[in-house]
Amino acid sequence: MNTTDKKSRPYRQESTEQLLTRSQQIVESLFDPSQILRGSLITRNIKCGKSACRCSTGEGHPSFYLSTIHQGRTRLDYVPASWEPWVRERLDNYHILQELIVELTEINLELLRRREKSEFLQK
Repeated sequence: MNTTDKKSRPYRQESTEQLLTRSQQIVESLFDPSQILRGSLITRNIKCGKSACRCSTGEGHPSFYLSTIHQGRTRLDYVPASWEPWVRERLDNYHILQELIVELTEINLELLRRREKSEFLQK
């Protein structure tokens, strides 16, 4: 959602009361930000190097890696299979948090455009 596009106002039809209620719902649904990770979980097929292993003639052993961009460079960190659910949950949390922040920004932008004051806005 583009927050700078003045023609696109997804909350234009909503009442101020509805916007404030939704805004409060979003704030209450925010979870602990320490439970997020940004990046992508990828699978790489790695060959172990053993000549007798099945991977020497076929596909390698699947392994999980967390791909992140750090200081402009892609970085891969190995993720043990037992850690995969932990990583996936935090990656999902990051995307959910990102969507909530975009929605909250759109609501606040609509409230700003209306120039309506309320108790909630005076905080």
